[in-house]
Amino acid sequence: MKRAYFCPHCHGLLNPGTKVIFVIEHGTERGLLLLSPELGDYAVVLAESFPIKPGTRNDFSCPICHHDLTSPADGNLVEILCRQPDGSEARVDFSRIAGEHATFVCGPRGILSYGEHARLYESANFFGEGELSRRSDG
Repeated sequence: MKRAYFCPHCHGLLNPGTKVIFVIEHGTERGLLLLSPELGDYAVVLAESFPIKPGTRNDFSCPICHHDLTSPADGNLVEILCRQPDGSEARVDFSRIAGEHATFVCGPRGILSYGEHARLYESANFFGEGELSRRSDG
């Protein structure tokens, strides 16, 4: 079973194929952004007509219900839901700052972090859960 990602508001499936799909906005620009479903893989598919400058904070919304996906844990993060390959469910938060690699999985095994910028969010309150577990792959 592959990892499935869902909107926390409408519970619509965000990865019906091989990528996780979002609507992204910056200022008056709006487009679709596709991300890898693999944790720690920061490859992005975005239209060439929608260039993103590193360090830019972008707004993410659900492509189905159009609800804002800003995380309550930190305003610089996006929050979605995930059903993991073992069937457990978790919340996934990731940076909405272009070029910043930080992802957090808040699930039954605690909080796992991925990416070289995860340390920037050590003070984020991930639903009142315990201390952050560090992964060596990020």
